[in-house]
Amino acid sequence: MDTGEVQNRHSIAPCSHEEADTRLILHAAHVRKSEMKKVMIQTVDTDVVVLAISFFSECSLDELWVEFGSGKFHKYIPIHVVHKAFTKEQAQALIGFHAFTGCDQVSAFSGRGKKSAWNILKSLPSVTPVFQTLSSTRTCAQVEECFPEIERFVVLLYDRSSECENTNQARRELFTRKDRPIEALPPTPAALLQHTLRSAFQAGFCWGQSLVAVPTMPSPSDYGWTRKGE
Repeated sequence: MDTGEVQNRHSIAPCSHEEADTRLILHAAHVRKSEMKKVMIQTVDTDVVVLAISFFSECSLDELWVEFGSGKFHKYIPIHVVHKAFTKEQAQALIGFHAFTGCDQVSAFSGRGKKSAWNILKSLPSVTPVFQTLSSTRTCAQVEECFPEIERFVVLLYDRSSECENTNQARRELFTRKDRPIEALPPTPAALLQHTLRSAFQAGFCWGQSLVAVPTMPSPSDYGWTRKGE
């Protein structure tokens, strides 16, 4: 191993990432330093596809492919092509959006899929900067400043025709006027805030620092999680 290769490895070693998903992105970006311009990642995890799209520009690669799935669901996804379908702002907001609408670590909204949520995001331009905020490391106070837009987004997620500005108003209207069952109502503001904080922790800190070998992580208990035991 020559000196140049050793120095090259120093940019990703030591590495404290706990998730394989983010390590894959870190290594994909690192490969570019070896003058390689085309990379393929193999995975069965949708999170990796989302991260690849979000960080493609920062990886400085000509082509990034994801070999996704297995069996009859096996496919090759050209991330460099898919990435072109997103604006710069949408790509930056993508991991925040993905965490907020449901992933392995954060709950989803019952009966509300990502396709519908993405259509609302595109029709409500003011919410894109909010998901950009969730996608990068932010304080709880900064996340809470975005909460009015988050509430409006969730209201539209449950009722596209609603003019309600907050989820309490929407809950009352959907329950009393449209006879929605309890399980089909949006969450209360208190529950939604905790959900938003958990999304910010996952997107902004766990995923948002994918290209940082030794990321700085706050306590999850500050972001909507409760610590029990030791």
